[in-house]
Amino acid sequence: PELAQDLNAYHSLDAEVELTQILSEQIAMELDREILNDLLTQAGAANYYWSRSPGKFVNKTNGSEISRGDSLKPGPNFTGTVREWYETLTETIIDVANEIHRLTLRGSANFVVVGPDVATILEASVFFKPAFSLDGDGQVSGMTIGADKVGTLSNRFTVYKDPYFPRNKVLVGYKGGSYLETGYVYAPYVPLIVTPTIFAPEDFTPRKGVMTRYGKKMVRSDFYGTVTCL
Repeated sequence: PELAQDLNAYHSLDAEVELTQILSEQIAMELDREILNDLLTQAGAANYYWSRSPGKFVNKTNGSEISRGDSLKPGPNFTGTVREWYETLTETIIDVANEIHRLTLRGSANFVVVGPDVATILEASVFFKPAFSLDGDGQVSGMTIGADKVGTLSNRFTVYKDPYFPRNKVLVGYKGGSYLETGYVYAPYVPLIVTPTIFAPEDFTPRKGVMTRYGKKMVRSDFYGTVTCL
């Protein structure tokens, strides 16, 4: 209670409101985790592999290294730069997107979700266009908890960066404009409930509860694919 009073007196902040906001953000973050995990583990269109080591070609379907037929060096010859090699990740993503198009007959993929490690490669690509806004001090703003839109790739994929996403995975997906172009359904029937302040009977500690209820279903896994970076 004393801390809450000091917070209100010195900073004009209501501790109860701040804690409730944090709980709401935590629920939203957990929903992101659950849904993204479903999309990642159940993606059925294509699950391809790509090597981050320049010049190391791998079989896109199983990740095994491709031998060159020369006993001295494995893999085909690569004479480009590291930057040019990293552009082949975009090619692999487009390959997955086109496989989604072939299987669904609805459209190519239009978004990707990556972790910070893979985002480093994409954000340095010549095909990447960042999306950001400036605050009143001229600094880049838009800090959020969980997945955040950071830009577009090759003028066709919206890129989302998620710090909790698996470090070596790229989720490639298609989000359509109608129910017939739906791969995954998230249907909340109780969006968010915040209980009144409840006092524990043993020590009268004030407590609050936050709850949500929803249904979810993978309707068609062909709308999603993955790239594993080796």
